[in-house]
Amino acid sequence: MRGVPVEVEVRLSSQLPRVDVVGLAEAAVRESTSRIRGAIATAGLSFPDRRVTVNLAPAELRKQGAGLDLPIAIAVLGAVGDAL
Repeated sequence: MRGVPVEVEVRLSSQLPRVDVVGLAEAAVRESTSRIRGAIATAGLSFPDRRVTVNLAPAELRKQGAGLDLPIAIAVLGAVGDAL
């Protein structure tokens, strides 16, 4: 088993609210947005009501599983200024 660093970048825009995950993410990673929304709400915080683009780099590396939920949540909160 070998760990590979994945960079998580989040960009917010004023377009219609939705979440896009880019960077060769498999279904489990794309579905993480539902888990992340729930976790943020449980923490008493608000998920941004804007377009959220999550970029997972390097793009050529296939991302799978729920292991990126926490880094994505932290990046989203950081983008809106709610990170601890």
